[in-house]
Amino acid sequence: MNVKISRSLGIIAALYFTANFNAQTTPRDTVSKEQKIEEVVVIGYGSVKKSNLTSAVSTVKSETFDDRPIYNVGQALQGNAAGVNVIQSSGKPGAAIDVKIRGNNSISSSVNPLYVVDGIQTFDISGINPDDITDMTILKDATSAAIYGINGSSGVVIVTTKRGKANKPQLAFNAYWGMSKTVNNIDVLNLDQYKTLMAEINPSFLTTINNPRYEGINTNWRDEVFRTGFDQNYNVNYSFGNEKVRAYTALGYQGIDGIIDPARFERISAKMNLDAKITNWLKLTGNFNYINTGLKNTNDNLGTSRGGVILSALNTPSFLPIYGNQLKVRDTDTAGNYLDGYKDGQFALNPFQSSWENPVAYQSRKNETQTQRFMSNLGLEVNLLKNLVWKPTVSFDLIDVTNDQFTDGFQTSYGRQQKGIGGKYSSTYQDMNIENTLTYTIKSGVHDLALLGGNQIHEKRNSWHNYSGRAFPEGTIAFDYNSATLDLRETLVKEHLRELSFFGRALYTYDNKYTIMGVFRYNGSSALAPGNKWGFFPGVSGAWTVSNEDFLADNKILSELKLRGGWGQSGNASGIPPYSHYNLERLYRIAPVGTPEVWNGHQWDSSDLGWETTTDANIGLDFGFLNNRIKLSADAYKRKTKDLIVPISFESAGIGTILKNIGDMENQGLEFALNTQNFKGENFNWNTNFNISFTKNKVLSLNYRPNIDVANIETVGANLVRFTPGQAISSFYGYQVDHIDSQTGDIVYKDNNGNGYFDTGDRTFIGNPNPDFSFGFSNNFSYKNWYLDILITGSYGGEIYNASRFDLEMMNDFKNQSTAVLDRWTTPGQITNTPRANSQSSQYVSDRFVEDGSFLKLKSATLGYNFLSPFKGVSKINLYVTGQNLLTWTDYTGFDPEVNAFNTTNGVSGVDYGTYPQVRTFIFGLKANF
Repeated sequence: MNVKISRSLGIIAALYFTANFNAQTTPRDTVSKEQKIEEVVVIGYGSVKKSNLTSAVSTVKSETFDDRPIYNVGQALQGNAAGVNVIQSSGKPGAAIDVKIRGNNSISSSVNPLYVVDGIQTFDISGINPDDITDMTILKDATSAAIYGINGSSGVVIVTTKRGKANKPQLAFNAYWGMSKTVNNIDVLNLDQYKTLMAEINPSFLTTINNPRYEGINTNWRDEVFRTGFDQNYNVNYSFGNEKVRAYTALGYQGIDGIIDPARFERISAKMNLDAKITNWLKLTGNFNYINTGLKNTNDNLGTSRGGVILSALNTPSFLPIYGNQLKVRDTDTAGNYLDGYKDGQFALNPFQSSWENPVAYQSRKNETQTQRFMSNLGLEVNLLKNLVWKPTVSFDLIDVTNDQFTDGFQTSYGRQQKGIGGKYSSTYQDMNIENTLTYTIKSGVHDLALLGGNQIHEKRNSWHNYSGRAFPEGTIAFDYNSATLDLRETLVKEHLRELSFFGRALYTYDNKYTIMGVFRYNGSSALAPGNKWGFFPGVSGAWTVSNEDFLADNKILSELKLRGGWGQSGNASGIPPYSHYNLERLYRIAPVGTPEVWNGHQWDSSDLGWETTTDANIGLDFGFLNNRIKLSADAYKRKTKDLIVPISFESAGIGTILKNIGDMENQGLEFALNTQNFKGENFNWNTNFNISFTKNKVLSLNYRPNIDVANIETVGANLVRFTPGQAISSFYGYQVDHIDSQTGDIVYKDNNGNGYFDTGDRTFIGNPNPDFSFGFSNNFSYKNWYLDILITGSYGGEIYNASRFDLEMMNDFKNQSTAVLDRWTTPGQITNTPRANSQSSQYVSDRFVEDGSFLKLKSATLGYNFLSPFKGVSKINLYVTGQNLLTWTDYTGFDPEVNAFNTTNGVSGVDYGTYPQVRTFIFGLKANF
């Protein structure tokens, strides 16, 4: 264990020892046993007393995140729930958040959890306003999540938002403002060091650099690219109602300007929750959301040659200026007019390769996305008979997305080569869900029985329309399909997916001691092949509340002891195309220079495509001490997924890519959650929450092909990740460095196949990005009207492949390099770990760039003060300051260890390739209740 992490964990352990000691020596809580038992947990299509819970479930309250500057619900889960691994893989405003519940259980199907927002089921929570949330319940095992069928195979997060209360009208306002800066820096060579390196790589490079046109220029690209980001957030909500009708209404705005132009995220949200009691036997519930988001993108996760701004900011040589008119000598034609690259308003040419432009030029490329979304849910609660309730609901989710991209034909070298190039993408996503449930409950003496039955009709319709083209008239500043004259392309696709399900649950408790729950889901999907469309997925779990037995009734130390266990299955076919098993001709219209052509794309049939099936077993223990002043939960689980859906290629046989069920994989782990009330007094209170998760996974088998290689690193043209039986998912695959030859300065790789020479057979597994464990540790202090909240997150054992170092340490062309190359080999006999400049041996994927990704973060700290009834009509004003990403302890040499350049590729994690850096944010916030 590295020293930084081990010392920090030692501090945490010491704090926790103090916490537990205080918890056992302070007065017992006065909460009655009856009050404790009545606490309920939402488990999907209903709720259950927490004391009768049989499954692996965690709850996150809004108090744990409502003072943090977050834009995504996934961020609110980070560090707050055992078994939930959240990676903010990019610091870019609006970037996707990677949420995994109990690891990765698929390669091609979706592994994102299902989010149920007030009954509306979705995988996309990017626009949900966190300020509207009251709590989130995470269903982690199949015995709880199987009730949601195909959509719940990777876990379920049930999001409950605020609602109106009868006769308690309340107006609330929340706003914050903040600034952001980079957390870390990567040092690169200064101009003199760069010239020395260029002389070693190619003396002609040095001749170009010393051209009089560049005299006196020394551009600090980091200063030109990085800036101070700005956050602002405003929310106002009003709740009101009486015994008949209750409503919650909210309006919010959030704007985040990133630290690298043009990155910007903007969201406008409006919400209304409605509850109406029409008669004594009929209730109406409605939930309506409108979300409008705008995203300006800064290209990252790309090398310099492909327009990646971050790597370009690091390795663009400093002798180059930003604009052509900053050159000391500007080339002209015979008439004395400046040539392209030297005109006012144009970016300076790269003299080595004009298409590799400076980062400010890359920032000028337009890539903007506008999303409008309407989410609604309307339901009835009908009391048919005593204890028999029918709940019909219908939900509708409409998402309309427009993306515009354009590079003008004047400013940049690439734009001039293309005479302007751009495209427009528009898509419409419609998701309609109709559900009916019947619930029957019986409570008689020591017997408590709840029966649930229901069905779901789910229909998705997707359509998207793409246009692209190049060669626009001079002066064009925005994409216009009708003005393009070359490579006009248009694609129109429509898809339709239908699912039908029947489900049920039975929950029986005897004497508040013994509980058993059974669930099933019979799920059908039109995406699968005939004969395989339907799947039956059952689950059973039980719990024994030992602390309610007579022999523990008078125990003054142990207030709760419960044993839990369960087994269940769930199916997954989400994320695959709706017509995956069909033999299809796909037609794309291409109109170069106005001449219509048709390109024919063929999709081969997969006549036996069926469900991925995950079998999940879980056992758990829940402890409570000193009237639940100390609470501990422990879970152990094992998940095996069979019939993995994987794309395989038979191109050598004249057949394209086909989706097939070809493999198995396994996840297993341990989870612990500890909550303590360390001190509870009249003026001072201190609560602590700690959770830790240990997870291991591996691929068990693959048919048709021995392995699957993905995650191409374009700098060297090789794949980095290999899936193969016996190895953890996303394992890095490449060569192992033996040493640097002291006589030649070349890298000598290990001869792993023993044939006496270097070849592809020497490749092996060189790293595992999956951490041994990850954890969250939070402390909440309050003294009179002051409060302090601290969140620490960490991960240990996972490795990162720092592919950015290929561009920063390869030393094979004119790009600037990091200061790490100052230790390069230069003379025979020199002992070093860095090869010589311009060595062919440097251009291979190897363990040279595998780094320890362990980290400990002071993720957030909030200090606030509550002014109670400061003015007439104002019940409370809360002022607070928050710091996010304040401190990071890690040995990783990149910007930040929370990274994944391939976050859109299922099964790949832990790769850094020019990823937008994480930011340190300081905010000032104000909350007022009226």
